[in-house]
Amino acid sequence: MTLQGPPTLVLENGLILCDPSTSEPEIHSRTLISGDIIASLNTNEKINGSPQVVDCSNCLIIPGLVNCHVHSAMSMFRGLADDLPLETWLNQFIFPSEARHVSPEMVRLGSTLSTVEMALSGVTTVADAYFFMEEAALAVIDVGLRAVIAQGVLDVPTPDAKDQGAWKERALDFFESVPSHPNITPALFCHSPYLCQPGTYTSAAQICKSNDVKLFSHVAETLTETKLIQTKYGVTPVELLNSSGVLDNSFVAVHCVHLTDRDVEILLDSQVGIVHCPESNMKLASGYARIQDLLDKGLNVGLGTDGAASNNNLDLFEEMRSASLLGKLVTRNPEAVNAMQVLTMATIGGARVLGLDKVIGTLSPGKQADIVVVDLSQPHLQPLYNPVSQLVYCARGSDVRDVVVAGKQIVRNRELCSVSYDDIRKQVLELAEKIASDTGKKLFQTQG
Repeated sequence: MTLQGPPTLVLENGLILCDPSTSEPEIHSRTLISGDIIASLNTNEKINGSPQVVDCSNCLIIPGLVNCHVHSAMSMFRGLADDLPLETWLNQFIFPSEARHVSPEMVRLGSTLSTVEMALSGVTTVADAYFFMEEAALAVIDVGLRAVIAQGVLDVPTPDAKDQGAWKERALDFFESVPSHPNITPALFCHSPYLCQPGTYTSAAQICKSNDVKLFSHVAETLTETKLIQTKYGVTPVELLNSSGVLDNSFVAVHCVHLTDRDVEILLDSQVGIVHCPESNMKLASGYARIQDLLDKGLNVGLGTDGAASNNNLDLFEEMRSASLLGKLVTRNPEAVNAMQVLTMATIGGARVLGLDKVIGTLSPGKQADIVVVDLSQPHLQPLYNPVSQLVYCARGSDVRDVVVAGKQIVRNRELCSVSYDDIRKQVLELAEKIASDTGKKLFQTQG
């Protein structure tokens, strides 16, 4: 691609990994960004004009990371209730706290906190699902990330659809009111087959198809869920969704921990996107998804952190390490879920799951300039024999030095360029005091 006009941002020196699924890291000369697009990749061509220049010496340049599943606003409940089964955690702590505290203001604040955390650790695209999702979109725009923003759908009353069955009106309103922005893609999120009836899935899928967007759902996350659906309908959760006619390449199934061989065949035939959330699944003792098997069969698999209330952080580097180590442990195969596969899941694999692979996920001329610069000089990253293995097994979110989204530098030398974290933290502490008081918890503050 020939550069049209002077570049606006230039990355120089270091190493570059353009496509974790097919390429090797190579010595990097210069990458030119024009507006929001990668204009020239790893070139020696001269610079015209006076663009901002970022020296990437001792660093590795990679595609931005893609977090395919998070409930950003739930960072306000981080650490509120730990070491509990999913059903206890939800019914005794999370659902009651949501009923008292979830509001547009809470969603904006919690989403901003999470978006800041993700930006600082190299996530450039996130798929977020919760309530009052117009506010989550505004948080993403403020910080500067790219996002698929999915409005929550449940048959039971929710904070933003207080009457049972009012989800449809709320969903239609969401599509009318979600901010129009090039970095924002709307979607819907049916919570699960045990909180959404088959007819709800069918109606939600029709709304999504009319808007040409994705439908997300937790699927087969726990044994309790699978047993409940089997008792009620006589089929597995995947079979239930398949009979409802909602499984196709516009559907994203999150977790998929408890799958039968028939379930896997259905998901493959339907070209459903899968999201693996290993740390949340481990923490809630939900089980382990058969990821190597799914990858071997050709399913599209992305990586997600889930929410900070059940993880308890949003560090996708840590998630990559956990995904690989857990995959090896469960299969008793040291070659399973290898570093390249996991890094692919966190980049172009995740982009495919979200339907954004023609836009992001790899570094190539003409694609959006979503780029992460990782500092390789830290002691835990030396010596550097295999950069891909080092990213997955050694790197941390704190090793991210610079982040570019749509050609704009949103993190520079580990500092945010868009919002003030100090201001956000003060607001978080004020709301956390109220949440702690209502739940009988003590809030420990580390500032005067």
